[in-house]
Amino acid sequence: MDHVLSLSFPGLDSEALMGALKDLIAISNGSARTSSSYTPSHVLSAMGLDQAIIDGAVRISWCHLTQEVDWSEVRHRIRGMT
Repeated sequence: MDHVLSLSFPGLDSEALMGALKDLIAISNGSARTSSSYTPSHVLSAMGLDQAIIDGAVRISWCHLTQEVDWSEVRHRIRGMT
């Protein structure tokens, strides 16, 4: 899908990252089917990824109805966590 981005920030806790960005973007650390759960993706675990990658993984999504994202502020907040 061209409106979903999955990335990982090894060394950052995905829950803390979600808390820091929740007012700016739609963000989750689980699959779309478990978006109400704040637990790392079981799919990433099944893929055999390193635990640091799994712990830092988030999914960001948007659509034509999404308000304009302030990507500079997103970057600023992520950098502030490192």
